[in-house]
Amino acid sequence: MEDYKKLQNRLKNLPKYSLENEQKRKVLYMLRSKQNPHKKTVFLTPILIIVGICSILFFLFLTHENDYKLSAQQGTVFTLPDSNQKVLGVVDRIGVLVFNEQFVAEDRRRGAKLMLYFWGDEHALVDKNFRVEAENTKREKINLTEGVLSSGLYSEDAHTLTSFIPFPSEGVWQLSFYVEDVLFEAFTVNVFPPFPKTEHYTMVDSPKEIPIGKPYEVYLESVIGDKEIIEVKLLDKKGKVVENTIFKLESSAIDGGGLGTIYYYKGKITWKEHGTWKLLIDGEQTGLFEN
Repeated sequence: MEDYKKLQNRLKNLPKYSLENEQKRKVLYMLRSKQNPHKKTVFLTPILIIVGICSILFFLFLTHENDYKLSAQQGTVFTLPDSNQKVLGVVDRIGVLVFNEQFVAEDRRRGAKLMLYFWGDEHALVDKNFRVEAENTKREKINLTEGVLSSGLYSEDAHTLTSFIPFPSEGVWQLSFYVEDVLFEAFTVNVFPPFPKTEHYTMVDSPKEIPIGKPYEVYLESVIGDKEIIEVKLLDKKGKVVENTIFKLESSAIDGGGLGTIYYYKGKITWKEHGTWKLLIDGEQTGLFEN
């Protein structure tokens, strides 16, 4: 700015024959135009940096707020005393007998019939009302079940036969067990993604539970059973066929949930490694899933 003022004074003091006033104004205007963009760039750069930092901090804040931290300990798998049954829960407090000690999102099968075992004061548990609530890291809450506790079957102090409604989504969920509306115990579980499925077929094994490197017997559930055999292809995430196998109609059963007759197909598939996959079942394709 100081150089500009000096130049301005020198232009004013020039002899009249050197430059006309109009020419002087044009020179000054051109000099000022060349200086202003530089000033704006220097001034805007820190503003843009500050805006970028604020945006990142705001995003991290929202992410932190949405990712609610659950307070309970992680559930462990242990064997029931006086029994060879494995349950999921907290030793000497609460145990849930569920298939493979694992829940799957949107699955009504594993929670359709399960046992809850309580350890504590028998007199404070037997014939008392209980309920089980679940909450995930997104603050979704569901009421899994409720009822009345009965006396113990083994070394536990109380038990009940009950059913859980399906978990609506995968991820970490906290299960809170209440007796007479007082929190008795809580633990967290990792709910697997929904089973791979097509329009008419659903795989009833979780890919995350299937061992790597050897043929594994897989069951498919279907509401149609007009074929004795169906073709099943394992595809990688690019759609390349990795394995081609045949599934045979194994059995059928009447579904208690009102779906009518359910047909079960059985076959073997080998996952040679962990990755992202699709299944092509009788010409119908599942979405991508991970094992």
